[in-house]
Amino acid sequence: MKKEKFSLSRLMLALLAAFSLLLSGCGAPSAPTDSATPTPPSLEANSVEHQQVAFADMACVRPDLEALDQKIADCQAMAAEEGKESELLAMYDEILDAMDTLATIHYNLDTTDTYYEEEMTMLDNYYTRLDNKMNELTETILASGYQDVAKAAWGDAFIERYEFNSKLNSPEIEALSEQENDLVTQYTKLLASDYTTELNGQTVTVEDLDLNTDEGIQAYTEIYEKKNAELGGIYLQLRDLRIQIALTLGYDSYTDYAYDVLGRDYTPEDARNFSEKVRTELLPAFGQMINANYNELVSALTSMQSGDGDLEAVLPILKTSLQKEFPSKMSEALDYMQNNKLYDFSNEPSKMHAGYTTYINDYSAPFMFINSNDYRNADTVIHEFGHYYNFYLMPTISWNDSNNLDAAEIHSQALELLMQPYYDQFFGADQAEGQKIYSIYNMLSSILQGCAEDEFQQAVFANPDLTLEEVNQLHSDIFYSYTGNELYYEWVEIHHHFETPFYYISYATSAISALEIWAQSVDDRAKALSTYNQITQYTVNFKYRDALVGSGLKDPFTSDCVSEIAEKVKGL
Repeated sequence: MKKEKFSLSRLMLALLAAFSLLLSGCGAPSAPTDSATPTPPSLEANSVEHQQVAFADMACVRPDLEALDQKIADCQAMAAEEGKESELLAMYDEILDAMDTLATIHYNLDTTDTYYEEEMTMLDNYYTRLDNKMNELTETILASGYQDVAKAAWGDAFIERYEFNSKLNSPEIEALSEQENDLVTQYTKLLASDYTTELNGQTVTVEDLDLNTDEGIQAYTEIYEKKNAELGGIYLQLRDLRIQIALTLGYDSYTDYAYDVLGRDYTPEDARNFSEKVRTELLPAFGQMINANYNELVSALTSMQSGDGDLEAVLPILKTSLQKEFPSKMSEALDYMQNNKLYDFSNEPSKMHAGYTTYINDYSAPFMFINSNDYRNADTVIHEFGHYYNFYLMPTISWNDSNNLDAAEIHSQALELLMQPYYDQFFGADQAEGQKIYSIYNMLSSILQGCAEDEFQQAVFANPDLTLEEVNQLHSDIFYSYTGNELYYEWVEIHHHFETPFYYISYATSAISALEIWAQSVDDRAKALSTYNQITQYTVNFKYRDALVGSGLKDPFTSDCVSEIAEKVKGL
């Protein structure tokens, strides 16, 4: 899961100042309507055997795609024969596991590597076609004489996922999807490149500028105008393509399609209503919290901006902290990560500007990716390890399996807050208290920005004729309404908008739950740790809102949790 943070101190300090001005009135909370509590999964159900193979030794070998296509064709033909139950189901199971992420990781490590760029693009396009072939094959089997035996073998949940996911793809959109993949690859490569301008006869990047001077700010603006024009142009092309994809598949809007792709069990309207509660109830409380802790926040932010980026040094501190009161499986996951070097904290110029955790299916191995030029402090490692641990519990993924972004971000964000008792070790005794305040500030910022970015994207796709200048102004206006600060050009650095549209609201919904766990920990730490342990056990193929109820957390769309968190932060 990819974590977005703006690293520019000018922007963050401006946000602090702006938030302190936003002290408007509060709205009324909605009534809770939680239903019966589903049973959470057990630890035993998440027992996975991980291969002890170092990342450097993992072979990035292209699957035999021709053989796979032939196997699908053979399976299709076999469905018309009789007496082939075991052979048919066995062959189908073999096809299910054709997934690979290694090429993508290698390309993200070096976006100038043409071999992995071509490999990643080829596989992305192939898997789009494979998904359609699997939908066709599954439909054939379910319409054949093997219907009953297939239903018994696969189970109702598998078939429900097939029926839902089959409407999200079609051979009619394969060419459009390939164009989409190509544009995203172009974006990734350009995002990793340096944008420059001339200042006092020298070519400079943003990192060279003193943003406390007028000439530094002017040069900053010139650089971002160039960056916005190039990356924003790609975004407009993606917008048009994505609308065409949704319409081709029979959707009235791309927003509805994107929410379905992400497996959400809430609607864009639910997100808008949630965002309005955040704006009216949480934003004023956030402003009060900033006013009360302004100096501590500025000190903490300044300290984080000057971090040395030595993320390796965070790992032994994390290990010691986990051993004190967290499940032993978490320490086991960290050992596995370190022993097999299943992470990369380098900051090479051609490395993708991102922090995320992914899953290498062939080895049942999570992998943590952080560019330490952009993410220089312990909080990012803690955040990503929350994802890593949940991936560590995850079984081998096959076609039509999925995890859930909204729950996944609880795993990461709640761990950041639960680590507060150990902040003196992560950040130093003199910075620990300030960092605790900053961690709450950061969660609240995630909620506000998550709502802002979702509202922005909903507006973009509802108004597909907007020019880039109009899109920039739209982002600036919406961002200002949530933060008191304009963000006109820089939004193009939010890679989620390009790679995974409508991801960002997950940071908002999950941060509310993470703060709920934090509030529990203040009063009853054992209960909070138990809640966190339960929510992390949800790995694949579950409903987000069911997982909340099963873990004892409130539904952000139907409960009063936003107003409760608002009251809690007012007291800080």
